[in-house]
Amino acid sequence: MNIAGKSLDENSFLFIEGGEYSIGIDEKDIPDSITDVGLKRAYFEASSPRQRCTLRPCAVGKFFVSAAEFARFVRATGFITDAEKEGWGWILRDGQWRKVEGLCWQKPFGNDADELYHDQASFVPALQVSWNDAAAYCRWLSGACGNNVYLPTEVQWESYALQIGVPSLSDIFRNNGTFVQSAYLYDMDYLAAIRSRTDDAGNLYPGVLWEWCDDWYEAYPGGPSNREFGKVYKVLRGGSLHSLPVQRAREYRFRRCPTARSAYYGFRIVVEL
Repeated sequence: MNIAGKSLDENSFLFIEGGEYSIGIDEKDIPDSITDVGLKRAYFEASSPRQRCTLRPCAVGKFFVSAAEFARFVRATGFITDAEKEGWGWILRDGQWRKVEGLCWQKPFGNDADELYHDQASFVPALQVSWNDAAAYCRWLSGACGNNVYLPTEVQWESYALQIGVPSLSDIFRNNGTFVQSAYLYDMDYLAAIRSRTDDAGNLYPGVLWEWCDDWYEAYPGGPSNREFGKVYKVLRGGSLHSLPVQRAREYRFRRCPTARSAYYGFRIVVEL
């Protein structure tokens, strides 16, 4: 069986067995000093309490959906992304977030890095892609291949991250990696770093780009309330090269509107077995 030109095997997908999995953290394990990193304690409490979840068997893509794969979807459907509709995208410039006109999945940086992005389109992830765009890609691919393809749920993503060795928040707290700020990378350096972490099969582990998940940003059962919970934001996981180590932990939850996009968001797919 082939999904987006990649065989449904261990070289392209990680198979998650059905069963019970533990996700999240216990609130008591969050150190009092966590706010010193400049992140609200509520961001960590959103990952509590730790819980057991039942998961059906699935196959999680080891690779992000590439720029070339996304281009095939656009050619086949004429799809117009949120960035193209609204005429702009987010980018970091000299350490500051800026809304830049003309940025989209075809021009994620708006400078010379875009040429490298196109040259390496088969290996680098599609960038400046919103949750809406990613979900539309999954719907198209489901119809094209005859399998149920979708964005990973948080349980699937965290179970995947556990299997490939993404550190937990507790690991980072113990190793005092909480306060280490990632270096700012210019666009060309960032793209080169992505490519250096991508093998010739397109495999790219978490911690390089924020990854869209299927879920709304809502409370875990029995967890604390948060005014940001609800059907407003979608969840991103994994962190990026610009993130703090705690944001790259497997339990950390980030959130943005379904239309949000930047050069530091990407997505992988899940195939239902």
